[in-house]
Amino acid sequence: MTSQILLIFIAFSVFVVCSSRTLGPAPDNQQMKCYLVNVDFALYHGDCKQYQQLLKKVVHGRSAKDALVYCYKEVMSGFAAKLTAAEAEKLKGEKGISAIDVDHIFSMDVEPHSHGKGY
Repeated sequence: MTSQILLIFIAFSVFVVCSSRTLGPAPDNQQMKCYLVNVDFALYHGDCKQYQQLLKKVVHGRSAKDALVYCYKEVMSGFAAKLTAAEAEKLKGEKGISAIDVDHIFSMDVEPHSHGKGY
């Protein structure tokens, strides 16, 4: 139960962070998406500066600082970043990367109440 609550919290927080930033086309006209990147804490220690250094290896035509969306320090070891599919694939090969997953935005369709007030 606790892990499900944490997963929902992570998904919601990434949704809020990613939806507040524009994910336009990358410099090479590839579509960017928000990715969740899990890292080995023993290598990166939750250090956002190290995450930026890691992103510098794979991000081209823009700054690594702009690609970094959020650093996770409490719930998981890793970060969220705006990347193209090619950049995400290249990042998978870097030392200490446990997993990279596209952030999926889920919505809850809510039917309006019958009393016509819309809430």
